[in-house]
Amino acid sequence: MKKLIKLAFLVGGAYAVSKVVTAKKAEWTGLGESEVRAKLDARLPEQMPAEKRSEIADKVVGKMREKGVLGEDAPTDEVSASDEPASD
Repeated sequence: MKKLIKLAFLVGGAYAVSKVVTAKKAEWTGLGESEVRAKLDARLPEQMPAEKRSEIADKVVGKMREKGVLGEDAPTDEVSASDEPASD
């Protein structure tokens, strides 16, 4: 009986860990490059030099691009932001 309880806890723990990992992956999937860089910049400590943070962000963005989970950035030009004519 004790072995069955231990097995149930082990399976439950593995299931919980897999759910957390899946949720964390979903949180980063589909983000644009600028969003990923901003999120990484917020998470990395500010004591780290800016060039090191930039190097880490480059590596992360590169790996995400290889895996195909990097989304498209939103267009920033004013023309595509609104199709309506400007009214004065």
